Amino acid sequence: MIYFIGGTKFREFKYFEILNKLREKNPNISESFFDAELKEDENFLEKLMTNSIFSSQELVVLKRAQKIKKFETFLKNIANLDIINKQIIIDYKKEDGKLNAELKKALDKLEKDKKIKNFLFLKDEDIEIQNYVMLELKINKKNASSLLEMIGTNPFKVKNEIEKIKIFLDGEKFDLKKLKNIISIEKEYKIYEITKEILSNRINEVMKYLEQTKEYMGVLYSLYNELEVLYKIKILKKEGKQFSSNYNTFKIQFEKVKEAFKINNRTPNSYAIFKKLELEKNYSLESLKKLVYRSWEIENSIKTGKIEMSAGVETLIMHISSLYKIDCIIK
Repeated sequence: MIYFIGGTKFREFKYFEILNKLREKNPNISESFFDAELKEDENFLEKLMTNSIFSSQELVVLKRAQKIKKFETFLKNIANLDIINKQIIIDYKKEDGKLNAELKKALDKLEKDKKIKNFLFLKDEDIEIQNYVMLELKINKKNASSLLEMIGTNPFKVKNEIEKIKIFLDGEKFDLKKLKNIISIEKEYKIYEITKEILSNRINEVMKYLEQTKEYMGVLYSLYNELEVLYKIKILKKEGKQFSSNYNTFKIQFEKVKEAFKINNRTPNSYAIFKKLELEKNYSLESLKKLVYRSWEIENSIKTGKIEMSAGVETLIMHISSLYKIDCIIK
């Protein structure tokens, strides 16, 4: 069987999945890997054309197939070979998710003729990586999303972290709090946690973190984004929109207002917005309006050299703290 896996980085989870299934089904399968970027496509073809009725099962993998010129012709030639006892994986990276019309037509026809199996990932969405985490750790969507926020979505990193977690748990129940001690947390997630601490008016550890890491601009950008989202939620509430504290109900409500939260033509995960409801209630509409403007003002002042990074960000943090739970009930 020929497996064609093409598209964005999220295709790599299907690659791992198929690879693992073939290995489990055939524990003694011999493996050969070729890289088109290293001009090994001819070696790959030679391997496919070498048949023996006495040979055992073989796994033959071609990576970076997108480097091959006239790939459509190359693929058709492979599909028409008389291949015995070989499982073939062709990995085709296309980060923009756009396959040319000729290739798409060839893939559709070859699959219709049952010569290959296609797995295409043409959108930069995290559903495949989320499914992979849920399946491997036997956890729900909420826990998978929370874990991915911490470790990021780089396929190789996720795979390594998942293996580490499985060894650590050793059959025990999944507990995200315990895992924080053994997983490699992304810098972005640490900044996210620091931002949450600031908006929850717990700033003692925040100042220590900033002094040690000097991540002033990272925290500033994160605060700016968070405050804008909280402000949008507040405005929607003022307009009469309802947001439930039950996530399943919230998901339905979010569908009606998701356009308001789009950034760079991408809609954020509904759970990410849901988690901000607990922060939004601590600030009034007027306070959030002031803080969004203040964030923009401080960013400009830092970029134009009117104020130092540390002084600017620390000033903003103190301003946020001063407005915590001020008139938030009545406005």
